[in-house]
Amino acid sequence: MTTDKEKSKTASGNIARYVLIAAAAVATFSIGFAIARGDDPGAAVSGAPEGSGQSEPMGNAELAEAIPQLEARLEANPEDEEGWALLGLSYFQTGRYDEAASAYGTASELNPTLARYHSARGEALALAAEDGFPEAAQQAFARALELDPADPRARYFEGVRKDISGDHAGAINDWIALLGDTPADAPWESDLRRLIAEVSNEHGIDVSGRVPPPGTRAQTNVPAAATQAIPGPSPAEMRAASNLPQGQQDMMIENMVNGLDQRLSANPNDPDGWIMLMRSRMQLGQTTQASAAWRRAREALASNSSQLGRINAAARALGVPEA
Repeated sequence: MTTDKEKSKTASGNIARYVLIAAAAVATFSIGFAIARGDDPGAAVSGAPEGSGQSEPMGNAELAEAIPQLEARLEANPEDEEGWALLGLSYFQTGRYDEAASAYGTASELNPTLARYHSARGEALALAAEDGFPEAAQQAFARALELDPADPRARYFEGVRKDISGDHAGAINDWIALLGDTPADAPWESDLRRLIAEVSNEHGIDVSGRVPPPGTRAQTNVPAAATQAIPGPSPAEMRAASNLPQGQQDMMIENMVNGLDQRLSANPNDPDGWIMLMRSRMQLGQTTQASAAWRRAREALASNSSQLGRINAAARALGVPEA
């Protein structure tokens, strides 16, 4: 008979098989040199300067070299939430999981409505644990899922928690569902498939016909549903605009969008309005303003987890930067 101590030891040893996919999930940050050095005032949150392509992710050695600079930057500006997130990433990638959890914790305190800070903290806590799956990590992932039910890292680690606790079928169910929502060629796709195969073979769980084939995205279209039925300009407004010269059409549309923006400033408890504003900004090519609208919507709806999830799904569907 397996004792509790032996179970704990087994769980601790099994954590190693989750590390590859955990590291792959971090690729979503793709932080580059500019933001790490903090010497480009026009750097985007993604790490790429405004108007440029996405920077290549930094290697572990480069991240290690950037850590003292980041620490100095944060000592001078401790309210820099993205700086704390980048420091957490740097610590994580160099194996300093406890310090990564602390840095991500600070980022989540500065911006408690951003799911990825909570899930990143949970990931670091899970990998720092000497045995089992720590309660603090469970709480961090639970909070991430409250804020964004689609957060892939939190969903993945919910499956990890179940697998470690002995609910292997439940873990596989979670991972298959996540795989169904995973874009083809996502950095964690191959590891997720490997883990599903490994755990199902190890525990004799039949997954035949349940795992989407490689290179597909077998999922319900949540992002499309998120923007469905959000009205655009009325037919009358469209007819009026079509009779104007192009410059006046552009001005009319811009005024309409700015009017919507002002209305939401006065009455921010309007998720449909926020989705319409994000969509309008993206259609006008105003990606920075679309990102700002997404952040404002998250702040306005912070106490409504279901609407936050809807806002996040819509932002991703629309291609809003940072979402």
